[in-house]
Parts: sequence; C-alpha cells; structure tokens
Amino acid sequence: MFVKLQYRPFIGKNLRNAYSLLRCFKLEANSIFQLNSKITSCFKRRDVKNARKLFDEMPHKNVVTWNCMVSGYVKNRMIREAREVFDSMPCKNVVSWTAMLSGYAKNGRLDEARRLFDLVEKKNVACWNSMISGYVGCGRVDEGRVLFDAMPVKNDVSWATMIEGHFRYGAVNGAESLFNEASSKSLLLCNAMLAGYGETMHIDKSYDLFTKMAERDVVSWTCMLTCFMRVGEVDIARKLFEEMPDKDAVAWTVMIKGYLDHRRVESARELFDKMPHKDVVACNSMLTGFLHNGKKEYALDLFTRMPERNVVSWNLMLSGYLQQDDVTTARKFFEKMPIKDETSWNTLISGYQTEEAFILYIRMLSNGLKPDQGTLTSVISVCGILAMQGWGKAMHAFVVKIGYETDSMVMSSLISMYSRCGFINDASVVFSTTKIRDTATWNTIIVAHAHHSSAEEAFDLFDRMTDAGYQPDHVTFLVLLTACAHSGLVSEGWKYLKLMGKWNLTPKPEHLASMVDLLGRSGLLAEAFKLVNQFHSDIPTYAWGALLSACNMHGNYELSDLIAVKILGYQPCDVGMCVLQCNIYSARGMWKDASHIRARLKQNQLKKETGCSWIDINGSVSCFSYNDRSHIRTEDIYKELEMLSVLIEELGFDIH
Repeated sequence: MFVKLQYRPFIGKNLRNAYSLLRCFKLEANSIFQLNSKITSCFKRRDVKNARKLFDEMPHKNVVTWNCMVSGYVKNRMIREAREVFDSMPCKNVVSWTAMLSGYAKNGRLDEARRLFDLVEKKNVACWNSMISGYVGCGRVDEGRVLFDAMPVKNDVSWATMIEGHFRYGAVNGAESLFNEASSKSLLLCNAMLAGYGETMHIDKSYDLFTKMAERDVVSWTCMLTCFMRVGEVDIARKLFEEMPDKDAVAWTVMIKGYLDHRRVESARELFDKMPHKDVVACNSMLTGFLHNGKKEYALDLFTRMPERNVVSWNLMLSGYLQQDDVTTARKFFEKMPIKDETSWNTLISGYQTEEAFILYIRMLSNGLKPDQGTLTSVISVCGILAMQGWGKAMHAFVVKIGYETDSMVMSSLISMYSRCGFINDASVVFSTTKIRDTATWNTIIVAHAHHSSAEEAFDLFDRMTDAGYQPDHVTFLVLLTACAHSGLVSEGWKYLKLMGKWNLTPKPEHLASMVDLLGRSGLLAEAFKLVNQFHSDIPTYAWGALLSACNMHGNYELSDLIAVKILGYQPCDVGMCVLQCNIYSARGMWKDASHIRARLKQNQLKKETGCSWIDINGSVSCFSYNDRSHIRTEDIYKELEMLSVLIEELGFDIH
C-alpha cells in the first residue's frame, strides 16, 4: 500500500509533464502548418517577397516548410532561388528532389535536371516521371523513352506520359506500341489513347477503342465528344452526349463549345439553357463563343445576367471589345474592373501598338503584378513595331533576369524585335542562344532573314530546321516564298510550293498570292495570270493588286486593264485597289478614267489612310507622313533634306 501511495504521485507528475510537452509539440506543429499554408498562399498570389519574409522569420521549420519554398520559387519560374533553398536544406525528402527536378524540367533546363536526377540515391516513381515528363515536354521523346525503358517500376502515369508524348509529335504507331506493351490497360491509359487519337484525327480508331473499353468514365465519353467535334461531326457528338450515363460540367461545356466553334450559336444557346447547373466556367465558355462569333450583344447580355463573375469573365469581355478594335470602350471597361490579374493587363497592353503600351506596362509593375509570357511578348512586340531598340534591349535584359530565356515564345518575340529594328545579327545571336526551340522559333528567324533579303540564309535555316527533326508548317513555307519573291528566285519558289506536299500541307490562298507576287516581280506576267485564273476562287484581292502593280511596272497595259476590270468588278469599293488603279491611269495620262475612280471614292466617302514612318530618338518617337510639316523641328529637317538632295545630285544620282 505504501509503495502504491508513493508511486502514484510520481506517475502523475510525469504524465502531466508528458502531456504538457505533447501539447507544446502540437501547438508548434499547428503553428508550422499554418505558416506553411501562408507561404504557399503568398506564392500562389505571386507575392514572393512576403513568402520569403515569412520563411525567414519562422523560428522552427520542418521539411514541408523548405519544400513549400522550393515549389513556390519553381512555380514562379525563379529557378536560381529555388536551387539556393534546395541546397540549404538540412534534410531533403523525395518531395524536395522531385520539386527541384520538376522545376528544371518544366523550364527546359534538362541537362541540369538530369544531373540532379543522377544524384538522387533513392529514386521513387515520381522522380522518374518528372524527368520523363521534362524530356517529352521539350520534344526529346527518344531520350524520354530511353529513361522510361530503364525504370525499375512503372505506374500508369509513366505509361500515359510516354503515350501522350508520342501522340503530341505525331508518332501514332509509337503510342500504339506502348499501349500494347502495357500489362494493364487501365482506364487512365485508355483515356490517354482516346485523347491522342482525337488530337491526331484518327477518329475511327478512337471510336473503335471506346466501344471495346470494359470500363468508361465521364472522361472517356468527353474525349469522344471532343473527337467528333474536331472533325465537324457535331450531330454525332450530340447523339453521343444524349447517351452519356453521367454528365459533368466539363461534358456540357465541351458540347456547347463545339456548337459555338462550328458557328451553331442558337444550338449552343438551346443546350446552355438546358444545363442544370451553370457554373462560371460554362458561362465563360458561352461568352467566348458569342464573342468569337461576333455576337457582342449576346455576350454583354449574358455577362450582365451572370450570377457570379470571376476575373476570367471580365477578361473575356475586355478581349471582345479589343477584337472589334474598340480600344476606347475596352479601356473604360478595364478601368471599371473590380479585380485585375496579369491576363487583364496583358489583354489591354496587346490592344495598343503605341507608346501607351509602355505606360500600361509600367502601371502594371507599379501595381505589384509580375510580368508573364503574355506581358513580355506583347511589350517586346510593340518595341519591334515602333523600332524602339532601346526599350527592346531593356526588355531583353529583364527577360534574362527573371528567367524567361527558356521560353520559346518570348525568345521568338526578341528575335522578331531585333529584326524589325534592323539588327539582324543580334536576332541571330538570340536565336543561337535560345535553349528551347519549336517550329515558331525557327519560323521567326527565317522571317528575319527573308525580310532582310538574305534568301540563301533563310533556305539554309530551313534545311537545318528539318534536319533537326522540326516539322515545318504553313507559315514556314509562306516565309520561304516571301524570301524568294524579295530576291526574284522563281525556280526556288516553285520548288518550295511543290515541297509542301511532302509535309502533307496544302497551299493556302496566301501561298498562291506570294507565288503570284514572285512571278509578277520577275516579269513572268503570263505565268502569274495563268496561276490566278487556275485558282481563281482562292486568290485574295491583294494578289490581284500585286499583279496589277507588276503589269504597270513592266509596261503591260493591256493585261493591266483586264485585271483592273476584274478587281473593280469584284470589289468596287476596295480603297487600296481604287487608289492603285487611279495612280496607274494618271501615270499613263488617262485623266478621264482616273477622275471616274476618284469620283467613285468620293461618292462612297472612302479615303485611304495616310502611311507614316517614325524614328526613336532618345526614347521619344517622332512620326512623319507625306508632306508633313507638323514636327517641332520641321525647318531644320527640310533644310537637312535640301542639303542631302544637293549632295546626291552632285554624285550623279537622279532623286526625282
């Protein structure tokens, strides 16, 4: 009894201490958990500064805290900062390694990702999948396959990643081979095959697999809806939609969007009205469809009736106004927006091709928003349009500073900017240092050389592009034909026009127009006219105009008159064509015919916009138009022009 009485207080005291200690641990764990959540929230808002402040002020951190920092920096494309935190971690787990790997891979820094991957001692399937996904995402599918084959254990995500990668780059047979190799034909893999067949337009194969699937979920049915919509089988898609056992908001939205994409606006409205639960995503899809189909009134009516609007809803309406070139209304709408995100600013900035774009960009920065791909490409594009190389260089430095030199679209905009500013060598340097290239990147550098009359360099780049395994598209061949036209290379023009068939590409009206321009510039008017008549319905009006100018340049007035009759018969109120023909008549002394055209323009209240040029001096842009005397230094400019004219004439050149 005595022992028990002495022993119980001892036990009670220890239990109380243990409980207090446990309670302290629990409170601290809760505190760490809450701070980790706050850090993650800051990163989601792109508030990197406060995320770092919270992290630095935390008295105690666990491995999750460090992982939050690594992942947050990665998601904000701050790879250098992520690596610094990663290297400072006192203890790393698989999540730490996978987050850092994913950061390198998603930003195209595959060599660094691979070095890190090789350092991981205990690789789990997530590590392998991150590395494979990086290879596939950057177009290095073969290297991804080598790593995939070396995996000790594969899960469905591993197989699906490789299958999707093969489909993305058109390797349908490779995707099918992988699917057949998989020991388990899981629902995830079957859905990946359905989606891949749809993307590559193998609808029959997709439907055949769909009918044979032992199990289907709403994703399977939605994949088939998307497949049929892609090939224009809208009614078959609707029939399948009605047969669906379960429909989620995504299925309804896919069906509605399909109608809108095929300009069946009323069918989309009818289905939208039947939708049981109209969430903001479905409403936004309707807004998009209305705006793309020119139904601004419908869109505005829906926008005002929406029970819930998010920033996407506002951005869609903003974009709709800009699509109709109504910049004034768009600006007023923008200023009324309750919340503005990066897309809001990007959309408005893209609507300006003046210095106002830079003012908006500075406002965006001052509001604490971080520029993204859309911001950078829009602002850099304006630098090129206005030939403001100083701003362009500053943007280039900023791109490197914030880690966007791995973004192919941003790098393409820099190449274009330097080219437009006249610095083709700088454009070539940017291209050579671009780490991730795609077809658009190659097209941009080919365009640059084509516009600088470096046809041979453009042709060489095309050969390098195809040798490297990149697929040329319609833009590639249009650029090559333009290069041929600028250099008068007729045989090369025919060569590239015929070569399109090798890549399963059919010439579009703009390719034919470029060929007409090439033949016309080279004086082969009969061939050009034959091509125009051969593809009569596909030839755009501006191609007729190019041929008309060529006829006038080469003195073939008989053909010129014939073409003029055709053009003015098709589009009697085309200002450009009317002015061109009027000038031709005046040059030939046919004053009566010229006056008839001028009278037609006056009667229809048509006026050609005055062309202008501009120059950037110390950050200030000065614009000039024909016979312009509005500039503050007009007298100095015209005096300088007179002096230059005298010097040119003294050298024996005729400037008139």
